[in-house]
Amino acid sequence: MTKNEIQTFAKNYSDKDFDRIKFDWNGKHGDEFEDKNHDFRMQLCETIKDDLSYSTEKLILDLYLELSKCAKETFGVYNSYHLFANELLERTGTKYFDQYIEGASKSMDTGLSSGRLNLSKERVFEILNHIKSKIANSENENEIGGYNYMRKRFEWLSEKEV
Repeated sequence: MTKNEIQTFAKNYSDKDFDRIKFDWNGKHGDEFEDKNHDFRMQLCETIKDDLSYSTEKLILDLYLELSKCAKETFGVYNSYHLFANELLERTGTKYFDQYIEGASKSMDTGLSSGRLNLSKERVFEILNHIKSKIANSENENEIGGYNYMRKRFEWLSEKEV
């Protein structure tokens, strides 16, 4: 696909397009590993990563989650994964925060890369307040575990100089 075709795809992406970008794995590792959507997903990511503003919110979310799934099975993460994590949070705040945690929790690589954030101070404090509220008001130990981990990350971000 041409750059213009990919940009048009990104601008018009909806649920009906998911099958083109999803992690479609054959269940094998090493030389037998296959993901029939890998090449298109990487071409799409490489084309849009420097300007995600024209991509739909749904595309950013879906790419972030599918890149996370791929990272788990390939034992590595796409080198610009953090840009999708950052865009997801900066654009949507806490709306998809549980999905952010889900992606970050897939592997050590996604955990580390998803922490390479450059968010506005307002967004960091919004998310930090959300995390603290969830911890204070939840009795679900699994949920609290993920939020406690993220609390440390976002407290560190709140103290960082911009």
